Order: sequence, then structure tokens, then C-alpha cells
Amino acid sequence: MALSEKNKKIFGAVFLIAIFAFWIIILYKIPPTEIVDKVGVQNSYLLVFVLAIIGGISILFPLPYYLVVFTFAAGGSNPILLAVMAGTGVAVGDSTSYLVGYSGREILTGKPMVIFNKIYEWLSKKPKWMLFSFLYAYTAISPLPNDLINVPMGFMRFPYFRLVIPMWLGNMTFNLIIALSGMYGFHLFFIK
Repeated sequence: MALSEKNKKIFGAVFLIAIFAFWIIILYKIPPTEIVDKVGVQNSYLLVFVLAIIGGISILFPLPYYLVVFTFAAGGSNPILLAVMAGTGVAVGDSTSYLVGYSGREILTGKPMVIFNKIYEWLSKKPKWMLFSFLYAYTAISPLPNDLINVPMGFMRFPYFRLVIPMWLGNMTFNLIIALSGMYGFHLFFIK
């Protein structure tokens, strides 16, 4: 029996809440410094990179990798290196949603294609700094998935590097905020 769209959304929300609750319980039981000691500082950067790639492929895997970024920063890993590795991992993972849009153009016809072409023409007339600023800000402060931007930009055959560079920088900023929150704010959330 297939789940309805509403039930899928409810299941997804419950799943994410369960992950957050599980992670909070882990952090109450095991201090972040102990987690980083077990994983190893150098391994923490590689692990964040891999988890961010998986999180970036959010069409298939809704993985809140930023919980690990928060924890590793609270445990003593370098927040700047965590941000760079996580931002790069997300950019790599998000490339799949761009490719989905890019490939999906072949099957998209009719009115949606006309709309995407009009949006692309409109975007082409805007100054490059304006779109760069929007893409950067969206990924730096928005909790929404990057797929909402990447798939349509792929459909429109928007140049990949004009899309990925501001989003990569925005993802690094977002993850730096998360890492600094872990580094400086962990004790505020988890007072024992």
C-alpha cells in the first residue's frame, strides 16, 4: 500500500524529529569532546564532508548533517575547516539536483518549458551581482533545501558555475554559523 503525499510529509517530519531527539539524547550522555576523541579530529572533517554530500542529495536522503557539524565544533574541531568541508560536501551533493533538472528538461514540454524560458530570460537581464547575492543569501541563511533552486536552474540550463559558486560560499557561511554555535553555544543548550 502506497503512502499518500500527506502521510509521506508527516512520516518525513516525524523521522527528522526522531533524529533530533536521538542526537540530543546522545549529547546528554556523551560529551562532544569524547565523540571527537573517538572519531579523531582529522577524521571529523572527512566524516562531515561525506555526510554533507549525502545531505546535499536531499532528494533521496534527508540527512541533517549539520548536527554533526555542531557536535564536532563543540568537541574541539576547527569550525572553519568544518564549514569548508561541509559547504563543499553540500555543493557536491546538490549538484545531483541540478543534474536532475538539467536532464529533466528533455522530458519537459509545453507551458512549464515556456515559463522556465521566460524566467531564464528575465534572470539573464539582471546584473550578475544581484543573482549572486540572492543565491549566496538563500544558502547562507535559509533553512529550505537548495533543491528548490538547483532543480529549476538545471531545467533552465543556467550555467553551472554561476550557480554553484555563490551557493558553495553560502553553504560554507551557513555551516560556519552552525559550527560557531556549537563551539560557543553548546554549554548554553546542554547544561549538566
